[in-house]
Amino acid sequence: MSGAMLEQRQLGRRELLKLGLMAGLMGLASCGRASAAPLLRATPETLPKKWRRSLPVPWSYQPIEVDAGRNPFIAALEQGNDLLALGDGWLTSLPAKTLQRIEAPGLQDRLDGQARAFQFSLGSALQSRVLPVGVSPWVLLFRQGDPWALQARSGWQVLLDPALKGRVVLPQSPRLLMSLAERMQVADGLRQLRAQAYTFDDRQGLNWLIQGKARVAVLPLQRCLPSLRRDPRLSVVLPNSGAPLNWTVLVRSALTREPLPQQWVEQSWQEPLLGQLLAGGWIPPLPRAELRLALRAIPKAYRSIVLPSKQVWSRCWSLPVLTAVQQIELDQRWRQSTP
Repeated sequence: MSGAMLEQRQLGRRELLKLGLMAGLMGLASCGRASAAPLLRATPETLPKKWRRSLPVPWSYQPIEVDAGRNPFIAALEQGNDLLALGDGWLTSLPAKTLQRIEAPGLQDRLDGQARAFQFSLGSALQSRVLPVGVSPWVLLFRQGDPWALQARSGWQVLLDPALKGRVVLPQSPRLLMSLAERMQVADGLRQLRAQAYTFDDRQGLNWLIQGKARVAVLPLQRCLPSLRRDPRLSVVLPNSGAPLNWTVLVRSALTREPLPQQWVEQSWQEPLLGQLLAGGWIPPLPRAELRLALRAIPKAYRSIVLPSKQVWSRCWSLPVLTAVQQIELDQRWRQSTP
């Protein structure tokens, strides 16, 4: 091979190496920009899509998948994800040290009485680190439920009706079921309630209700309203005795430097997005007077469910965060109530 040809080949190789190096650096830079963008994480069903899609630039959203293993939100916080949206049931196992304060007085000052009571119930370690942004009462969703309509309006004891044995879809949460059983005021209520179950699966509760032999499911209102409009067999009841509340909250990682996207939250608390979210059963934690301004967006048939009377709303309740001792006691009580 001539010297000229060898030199040409070596130059060609050097050019290829340079191109490869440049491409690699550009790729790393691109990854760096992507990782630097503030990140919101939540399970797919936690936030309404209309609100989630309005997340401002440069924020991005990444879903969290839940399985039977470790609390996925703890891992997300340890990875430094900036902002998490989660249901209040996850807070019991979330160490306060993994969170930092949420400085948003313009939002916190607007919270209604239920939201303030919920925050207070979290205790001093968490209440300044958790911002309620939405709430949805747990309701009774019936398929062809006329035989139980009157009894259901009265209270949760309808779930113990002998005709519903083996036809009830209950939530997976033992704590929620214990709370419902306590409100029934019947002897051995928890054991009786568990004996009524067709399955314990609120995440797939709607599918069980529509496709199986189940006749009633206990679900958050926000998972019910879209299906009510499509399936005339379905009906929903919020008992006059009140209901447990399913809160959605925002928390900030202790590792993040990103401030809360406050304007994004404010957007969901005002028209036109406010009315659209209410119509889907997602209730911002604002005073009733503010929410009634968006009443026209809610179909008439569901207005008394989405915005119940002041008396019914005052009877609704939140589930407090459990201490380690309380969690042990709950586990023992659950085992003892096995049908």
